[in-house]
Amino acid sequence: MCSLAPLTESDIAKVADHLTAENVPADGAYLRPGELPRRVGIVRSGIVREMFVLEDGSERTRGFGVEGDFAGSLSDLLRGGPARTGVVAEIESRVLSLPWTVVSHVASAPGPWRELLHRATERLYLAKADREYELLALDAEDRYRAFRERYPHIEASITQRHVASYLGITPEHLSRIRARDRRARSG
Repeated sequence: MCSLAPLTESDIAKVADHLTAENVPADGAYLRPGELPRRVGIVRSGIVREMFVLEDGSERTRGFGVEGDFAGSLSDLLRGGPARTGVVAEIESRVLSLPWTVVSHVASAPGPWRELLHRATERLYLAKADREYELLALDAEDRYRAFRERYPHIEASITQRHVASYLGITPEHLSRIRARDRRARSG
């Protein structure tokens, strides 16, 4: 958080009583689709996956969160009502959380908390724009390369099915891309 805005110890003290550290077990939910989102977090360790659950029960991976990334769904918090997004831990994860009401309150006045929320929103917007560009303008192999650049250390910790879902392809297609990639790197 402090890398986004100059928070002092006094600023952090304003929210300290509301800050919780949560251990989310592998496959455990930080946010379930359909529940009212009430908090925002920062991943301290582990990997979380943001996803949508479709009517038939299948999932579409929206993104991943690693150490230092936000956890939760700002769009669902701002929209109000039940969450469209689910956030689950891919491996055991630790998330520092604050109630959204607390964040909204401290960010309502000019100062570092407002700056932090502004910069975090800006960061999320740019990540969303990059993701849209990848899905609309890149082929599957280039999307896979972009995934590996964005998340260089997580592929071994998550299922091929979730990587493929993130890329918008089938696991079989991903397997072929990986095989071509291995041949190209070894040749």
